[in-house]
Formats: sequence, structure tokens, C-alpha cells
Amino acid sequence: MIPDYFNDLTEQVEIGVWNVFGTTPSEIKKNIEAIKEWLPTQPHLPGKLTDKQIRAFLMMGRGSVENAKPKIDMYFTMRSLFPDIFDDSHPFSKRILNVNDYIYLIPLPKLLPDYSRVVIMKLKETEKDPYALDPGAAFCQLINMVDVRFFEDLCARHIIIADLKHCQVAHCTKLSPSLIRRCYTVCQKAYTTSSSGIHIINAPRFFDQVIIMIKSILSPKLAKKIHLHKDYESVLDSIDKNILPIEYGGTEKSLDELEGRF
Repeated sequence: MIPDYFNDLTEQVEIGVWNVFGTTPSEIKKNIEAIKEWLPTQPHLPGKLTDKQIRAFLMMGRGSVENAKPKIDMYFTMRSLFPDIFDDSHPFSKRILNVNDYIYLIPLPKLLPDYSRVVIMKLKETEKDPYALDPGAAFCQLINMVDVRFFEDLCARHIIIADLKHCQVAHCTKLSPSLIRRCYTVCQKAYTTSSSGIHIINAPRFFDQVIIMIKSILSPKLAKKIHLHKDYESVLDSIDKNILPIEYGGTEKSLDELEGRF
């Protein structure tokens, strides 16, 4: 990722984000020091984390030291609990690079006025074999993207837009309830962040059944945040045009350009 990808992280934005969580940048600095003092007492955890890394866990914990501690613990513990997910998850491994041929996973550079970050997840139009898309690898790449965001980004919550215009039945053949359950556990325990909603647009008719399966596994609270839209105008019309890529009628760079920068 180029250094200035998230180009609006000003001091005022930092104040605004932490204000959403009922705290201040100066209080967060104190909380970062408190976690630094706590880390050496946990021999199973890395002895040192950078200030940005600790800040990320405080974001997940809504600014609270006590909420952030279990997030740090589970972040590192999950990697040993789910080796099938995290083994071979390096961004430049063949398994993960293959995902990039099928899916855009892109956080948009500019924040919404309420300090939310929009994330675009879109299946690409490609002639590659749809059966070769590994949903487990796709989840790993999503986690890689989230890791970069956690340590470089600052936002109060996120909005996910999943564009399934090019989704085929073949893309979903390996999407088992067991995999969904394991991925959900990882997200719930180690990557809990505030979300305004997951908006699915351009979904083919068969995907209704996939959504029913997914919602049956998720908590009722999270399941209610998944919205299936018949058209995307109702979702995108509420987002400033300068934030959206040109593919969605905005003035931001194209998805290909943003993918290259991120």
C-alpha cells in the first residue's frame, strides 16, 4: 500500500473518530502506554507491539483498555486455532494471489462525514475458471486487507458493499456451512469492529439461498445488518460522489487504480 492511500487522516479526523467512542486522542495515548505495560505480563503474546498496532486494538475495543486486551489475545491465538485458514496466507503466496484474479477487496480512501470507511468487495468479470476460486483463500485475503487497514487506517466504523454482479453458482460450490462458521468465529473473536451494515447489490436470484444459509450461522444482531438490495441506487445515493469509484458514478479513481495503490 502506498503511504498516503488513506489521504484524509488529519488531526481533526482523529479527534472525531475517538469522540465517537467517547474518548480523546490524549486519553488513547495513555491507554496505549497501559497496554505496553501489560504486554510483558502475557508470555504467550509478542513482547512488543507498535503504537499503531495497539491503537488498532483500542479501536476494536471502542477505546477501552480492558476491551482491547482480549482482542489482542484472540488476534494471535486464532492463528494457532485455525491453521487451515491462516497457513499459507501470505499476501504474495500463489494461493492468495489467485484470489486477486477474481475479487476486488478495496477500502475507499476517503471517509464519510460520520467517520465511516466504505469497503468495496466485488467479483471481477473474468474468463478464469469460477470453480478455481477458493473461498477460504478469499477470506484470508480479506483478513490481510483488514490487517493493513487496522495498522494504517483510522475510522469509527465501516460499511461493506458487496457487488455480486458477476457471481455464478460455480463461485459458491466450496462455500460450506463449516467454513462460514469458522470464518465467523475468527471475525467475532479477533476482528470485531463497528459496522453500519453489509449491503449486497446486484445479487443473482440463486444467492437468496446462500444468504439464508449465512444468516442462519451468524448472530441475530449481525444477521440483521446484512441487506440484500434489488438495485444499488438506494445504497450508493447516500454516499458522496467524491468517495465512490467511477464505476459507481463517483469521482474517485477506478477500482483497478485503487487496487494498484492499495
